[in-house]
Amino acid sequence: MSNELLRWRKEASQDDWKLLAQLAGTSVGYLNLIAYGNRRASPRKAEDIEEATKHFKYETVKKEALVFAQLKTSAA
Repeated sequence: MSNELLRWRKEASQDDWKLLAQLAGTSVGYLNLIAYGNRRASPRKAEDIEEATKHFKYETVKKEALVFAQLKTSAA
C-alpha cells in the first residue's frame, strides 16, 4: 500500500513527522493509520494535512489523495 502521505513519511525525518501531526491537529498514530492505508482522512482532516505539508520542503500531499485513498483489504 503506497500513497502520498506514506511517501511523505518516508522522505521526512521523525521530527518532521511529529511536527506535521501537530500542525495538522492530530496524532502521529492517526497519521500512521492514514499513511499505511488503515483509515481514510475525513475531508476536513485531509485539508488540515495538506495545509500542514506546505510548511515543509517535501512535496505537498493533496487532500484528494487522502480522502479517496484505497484502503488495505483484510484477509478476514
